[in-house]
Amino acid sequence: MSIKDLFISPKIKGIVAISAAVVMYFTPDEVDHIIEGLLSVFGISTLVIGEKEEKK
Repeated sequence: MSIKDLFISPKIKGIVAISAAVVMYFTPDEVDHIIEGLLSVFGISTLVIGEKEEKK
């Protein structure tokens, strides 16, 4: 398993999203925007964990 595969695995993305949500709870809004930008680099577009619904 390569490092790239490790970073794009759903479990790691979930751990990063949960950690970011906890940090964002305690930081001001200005820092939250920076964290959201960093999350987008990892391909995390939402902090909600769960299955995506298919649109019909």
